[in-house]
Amino acid sequence: MKKNNLNKSYWENRYFQNQIGWDLGVVSPAIKFWFDNEKNKSLNILIPGAGNGYEAKYGFENGFKNIFYLDLSENAVKGFKKNCPYFPNEQILMIDFFDVSQIGFFDVIIEQTFFCAINPKLRKKYVDKAYQILNSNGKIFGLLFEKIFNTEGPPFGGSHKDYYELFSSKFDIKTLEKTKKSVSARKGFELWMEAKKKEW
Repeated sequence: MKKNNLNKSYWENRYFQNQIGWDLGVVSPAIKFWFDNEKNKSLNILIPGAGNGYEAKYGFENGFKNIFYLDLSENAVKGFKKNCPYFPNEQILMIDFFDVSQIGFFDVIIEQTFFCAINPKLRKKYVDKAYQILNSNGKIFGLLFEKIFNTEGPPFGGSHKDYYELFSSKFDIKTLEKTKKSVSARKGFELWMEAKKKEW
């Protein structure tokens, strides 16, 4: 699969064929920890590339009622609705992340295997879009892979240096460090990032 063909059809097929190796089957431990320790449950939260939606489900079940699930794949959305049938339909966005129109609306973007799934050429566009749709105090929380994968991808990895340079163009990076809260298969190469939208 060529990098420039990571389109809706590609992701539909991955879900249809159950080729979803990124799917942990549970909420990511690091993101679970964030939810468990975040006191402001009124935050408007976007989870792009949410897939089967374990993070969206966990947050919603724990009082975060303003979570917005986003995925391009209809098959992914069907899986999420099956797993979390009581999640509000109006908070399920079946669109491309780059087509999100809620400018300045979100307080938080949670990153969990979406950034590593897009063509690396789109990473600057990702940062620009995140900056655009976050409000003035908006933040990104989540995980990035500090690893160069031997396969063509996805997933696509990178380095601490690459990520710092990329995100610091529009965000103040509060934390970018290896996390101890990884599942065993990802131990040692997940970075936890906390980044706040810069004020100009």
